[in-house]
Amino acid sequence: MNKDLQIAKKTVQTEIQALKKLSASFGRLSQFSKAVNLISKIRGKCLVVGVGKSHLCGLNISATLASLGTPSIAFSANDLQHGGLGAIQKNYDILLVLSVSGESSELNSILRYANRHNIPVIGVSCKLASMLIKHSNIKIVLPKVAEAGHSLAPTSSTLNFLSWGHALGIALMKRKKWTNKKFVATHPSGSLSTALIQVGEIMSKGKTIPLVFSNSTMKKAVTEMNKKKMGLVCIKVGNRIMLLTDGDIRRHSNNLYKKKIVKVATKNPTWIADIDTALSAINTMNKKGITSLLVTRKKDIKKKSKRLIGILHMHKALALGIK
Repeated sequence: MNKDLQIAKKTVQTEIQALKKLSASFGRLSQFSKAVNLISKIRGKCLVVGVGKSHLCGLNISATLASLGTPSIAFSANDLQHGGLGAIQKNYDILLVLSVSGESSELNSILRYANRHNIPVIGVSCKLASMLIKHSNIKIVLPKVAEAGHSLAPTSSTLNFLSWGHALGIALMKRKKWTNKKFVATHPSGSLSTALIQVGEIMSKGKTIPLVFSNSTMKKAVTEMNKKKMGLVCIKVGNRIMLLTDGDIRRHSNNLYKKKIVKVATKNPTWIADIDTALSAINTMNKKGITSLLVTRKKDIKKKSKRLIGILHMHKALALGIK
């Protein structure tokens, strides 16, 4: 192994050890639950404040909180000192302040302002006897860790701050019962959103479903298939649904119109529940080598006779970028 790879491996090992120390520290971090309690009850926002690398961590933590149901904005301490303090809503917002040393001079005026106006402060530092911890309502002291390469640049400590912030976000998500459905509502664009879209949201339904009865002629079935342009038609046979696809028609094209549709159609088509994700639907279609699924209610998915409420075609999902 060359020297560069040795350094890379040692860096990762050092940061893994830092995360292990952070994980072990939660056994005595009773303040963590106090932070979750406080943030979960605020009527305003959680303002995440930091200096330098801590501010960059704050940007990530704030974005995580916001995406998981806790309104949050990140600020550089420098910006807050130059007019940004006006963004704080007294009696509504709280400050989550990050600083490895807890002694950054840029935090002095911010902490004094918070204390003067009774704005709750959650201080996160690696130094118990620091100015930040002293002036915080909730005092979070993270373990001191070795930085990668024994450098002065924050690496392992930065990773621990991020991991602690992610733990806070997940704990708040659970406390608020924040669901994937709510997550999608705040992520209208991007792959995360499309991956969580439910089948029921994009399926064809109502009069758009190609449907004929079992006593219909093959000509009528083909006409319905062509009219709805989905390459298939559902056949209602009593309380059951069969499926006639364009592939079935090609395989039985010889004297097609003389044949009964129930003799040609697929007797046991593949179904999916309306609340399943569209991504899981695509995976099912790819696995089975088909291009459409019949949709029923979740409560009926295991029943022998299912009520047809929609059809999901692969092309519809792919058109939305779900893949």
